[in-house]
Amino acid sequence: MNISLEGKVAVVTGAFSGIGLAITRRFLECGIAGIVCVDVKAEAPEEFGSKVVLVQGDVGLESTAVQFTKAAMERFGRIDVLVSNAGVSVVQPIHEHTPEEWDRVMNTNVKAVYWAARHVIPVMIKQQGGLILLTGSISGEAGIPTQGAYGPSKGALHQMTRQMAVEYAQRNIRVNAVGCGTVDTPIVHASAKASGDEKGYWEMLRRNHPIGRVATADEVAAFFAFLASDYATFFTGAVLMMDGGYTAQ
Repeated sequence: MNISLEGKVAVVTGAFSGIGLAITRRFLECGIAGIVCVDVKAEAPEEFGSKVVLVQGDVGLESTAVQFTKAAMERFGRIDVLVSNAGVSVVQPIHEHTPEEWDRVMNTNVKAVYWAARHVIPVMIKQQGGLILLTGSISGEAGIPTQGAYGPSKGALHQMTRQMAVEYAQRNIRVNAVGCGTVDTPIVHASAKASGDEKGYWEMLRRNHPIGRVATADEVAAFFAFLASDYATFFTGAVLMMDGGYTAQ
């Protein structure tokens, strides 16, 4: 299957690390017309070239959504795909979270989607169509120890997927989430380190997935590219579990 994103313009948040970096690379490989990459990092990899516009900022702030929407419209004139991928995690049970940790996770993982929707959806309504893809998680479907704020934040994303899909279907705007199992990314490496037993943590993660391993970011990115393509136009309101069988248990 030859997946083409030719002529499309995307916004990808959390674009220079983990899943977001893999998605950005895969979208470029699929011939996308342009990408606005949103990240707290200051510089894009040189390999991305002229098709990529960088917006540096905290997605938990409305000002960042204003910036990336404006950047997309000024450079490319449209937004066909919004990938709301930026996320943070703190390895703690709920009662041990500080209020600051709780707010940081919720602002980055959930409120950022609201800010993005507030500014991108009017663009999609005006252009009579668009697609929003959210990076969900097994933690949004199952209770997992030490996923204190992270689990509830991903559960909120899954419900936002359904809510927005129903809300905007008549506007030709589709919304889906990919409910990832564990993916080998910097955020998971940080969680493993924070656990105090990195080797044991990784063994536990592999053991908990019936497939016997964790996913690669490239595997996830390939699925995002499929969902962004014209092969997947009947998907909306779906939380698609890409989790190595985790939630089938």
